[in-house]
Amino acid sequence: MQRRKYSSKNMKKFMITGMVVWLLLMTGNIILVICTPKHTLLDILMILSELVIGIIYFFWFYRDIYLPNLRLTWQIKELNHGQMKDDDMIQEIVSIISSLDSIALKEKNAEILEKNAEINNLQDQINPHFLYNTLEVIRGEALLNGEEKIAGMTLSLANYFRYNISRKETFVYLKDELKNGMNYFNIQKTRFGDKISCEIIYHDIEESLVSNCYIPKLILQPVIENAIYHGLEMKMGAGKITIHITATKSSLKINVADDGMGMTQEKVDELNCDLDDRNEDNLSRENTKRHNGVAVKNIRKRLKLYWEEKAYMVVVSELGVGTQVHISMPLIYQIEEYMN
Repeated sequence: MQRRKYSSKNMKKFMITGMVVWLLLMTGNIILVICTPKHTLLDILMILSELVIGIIYFFWFYRDIYLPNLRLTWQIKELNHGQMKDDDMIQEIVSIISSLDSIALKEKNAEILEKNAEINNLQDQINPHFLYNTLEVIRGEALLNGEEKIAGMTLSLANYFRYNISRKETFVYLKDELKNGMNYFNIQKTRFGDKISCEIIYHDIEESLVSNCYIPKLILQPVIENAIYHGLEMKMGAGKITIHITATKSSLKINVADDGMGMTQEKVDELNCDLDDRNEDNLSRENTKRHNGVAVKNIRKRLKLYWEEKAYMVVVSELGVGTQVHISMPLIYQIEEYMN
C-alpha cells in the first residue's frame, strides 16, 4: 500500500523538526540580545513576541492537525485487526474526516481572507490596547534615554496602527487619510533618512475646503509605499514624493508623483489594463513578485465598486524619470448609504 504523504509519523517528524529549528533560532536571538551591550527594550519585546507566537502555533498544529490525523490512523489499525464494530468505526471515522475537512476549509477561508482583507485579519488578531500600551512604553523609554528619533518613530507607528486597526470606517476624511500616509512615510524615513522626502501641495483650492471630504480608507498609503520601494529605494541619490491635490465642483483628484526609477511601458500597460479580465491565480503570483500590482488592483477595484465610471486610477511612468499615480473620485462631503 502506498504510504500516505501526510501520515501521523510524517507529521510528527515535521512538527519535531519545526520545533528544533524554531528553538535554535530563538536561542540564537536570545544569545545575540544578551551579547549586545546596548540591547533595548524593543529587542526584548521582539524576542518575547516570537516566543509566544511559536508556542501558539505549535499548540494549534498539535491539537487541530496532528491529533486528529493520529486518531484516524489508530481507528484504521483497529479496523484492520477487527477490534471495532462497523457502526462505531464508521461514525468515528466520519467524525474525524469531518474534523480534518473542517480544518482544510478553515485554512482555505483564512487564505482568501488574508488575500482580500488583510486589514480585517489584523483587526481580529491584534489586541489594540496591548499594542498601543507597548508602543507607549517603548516611546517613554526612548524619551527618558534621549532617543528622540526612536520616540518619534514609535509615535508614528502607534498612530499608524490606530488608524489601520481601531478605526472601522470604510470611508474617512481626506485629512485623516493624508495624515496616515505621512505617519507611514515618517516610519520609512527613519530607515532611509534624508534620502527620501514627501510634500503635499494643493492646487487652485484651499486645503480647508477639501480636508473634510470623504475618500475610501487606505487608498493612499499603498501608493506611497510603492513609490518608496519601487521608485526611490534603488535610486542613486535623494528622491521625493509629491502629493498633488485639486478638485472641481464634482470630483476630487489626487496625483502621487515620485522622481524615482520609473517603469517600462510594458509594466505600465499591465497596471493600467482591466485586471478583472486576467487569470486571478497567475496575477496573484505575478503580484507576489512585483508587489505594486496588488495595491493598484485593490484600489482600482474599490473605486469601480463604489462609483463605476465616475472614478478611475491611471499610472503614468517613464523609465529613469519617475512615476505618477492619478486618482479621481466624486467629491463627497456627506456619508451616503453605500459608504457604511
